Amino acid sequence: MRRKQAFNRVERMMQQIPTWSFATGSVLILAVIALWLEVDTIQSWRDAVKVLFEHAESIAIVAAVVFFFKEAPNRKAQKHYEAWQVIDHAAAAQVSTSYARIQALQDLNQDGVSLRGIHLPGAHLQEINLQGAILTCADLSHADLVKANLANANLSHANLGYANLIDANLRGANLMDADLSYAILGIADLSGANLMDADLVGANLMDADLSHADLKGATLTDADLSCTDLRQAKNWTLTQIKSALFWEKAIHEPSVWRKLNLDSEFNL
Repeated sequence: MRRKQAFNRVERMMQQIPTWSFATGSVLILAVIALWLEVDTIQSWRDAVKVLFEHAESIAIVAAVVFFFKEAPNRKAQKHYEAWQVIDHAAAAQVSTSYARIQALQDLNQDGVSLRGIHLPGAHLQEINLQGAILTCADLSHADLVKANLANANLSHANLGYANLIDANLRGANLMDADLSYAILGIADLSGANLMDADLVGANLMDADLSHADLKGATLTDADLSCTDLRQAKNWTLTQIKSALFWEKAIHEPSVWRKLNLDSEFNL
């Protein structure tokens, strides 16, 4: 991550230099280097010109490579513009399934572009890889996110109501104050997730992994906790757990079962 940030800073610095000035400076520096390498053979200005002509092709190639990297931010900006066009066109056409949109979203996220507030209700995004994405306040309600990789994504205040997140990877995701009401989260990995103040009303959490998750203030009313792994989950209360359905079938540590006054047979 630090290496990528450093590279982005260098790109921004290069972008601030006018192209003509950058190209001219590069050629002059390369010319000086060529003359310095042949300094022992240069006796007159004609010799200097001869050396420059002999190295002209090499100078041109190196200058072209330098220029290529100088224009990288412009090419990246164009790529981002085209990716957003694909996403916007799919939304305008109300297309639920678009593999081009999935690729566009992945490309934007890979380049560190924020997807904050993106509007994709009902979108088909099966197996999409948006690991670490910034999706705060995004609308992904009713979206098909089966087996999606959203590990460490920032989904705070996002709308995931009725979304299909079966077998999704939400490990370490920030879901603070997110709407997950009636979402299908069967066998999803929510280990270590931040679920503070999240709305999980009616959510299907059967066989989901919520170990080490922070449940402070989360609403679990009528959520299905059948075989839900709640070991080492933090900041929950008895009232929260018992407001859910099949809470007695959830997986806890033995000490928690004693606290809940339940027979240990439910924690097999």
